[in-house]
Amino acid sequence: MLALALLIILAVATVTFFVAGGLYGQGSPWARDVCSLSRELCDNPAWSAIATSAAAALYLVLRSFKM
Repeated sequence: MLALALLIILAVATVTFFVAGGLYGQGSPWARDVCSLSRELCDNPAWSAIATSAAAALYLVLRSFKM
């Protein structure tokens, strides 16, 4: 359950940084707020995608142990 929650949170964060990174240059106020908190993740959303992939793998491994 905890691994699924982590996976969902990371997936939402990845999508948020990906969209905010694309809209940052267009002057979107919410994208500016998001990217001001973490400019590196807006510039490189693949880093959070890697963390999301690792959480997905962890979730699948833990789910396979559930009986």
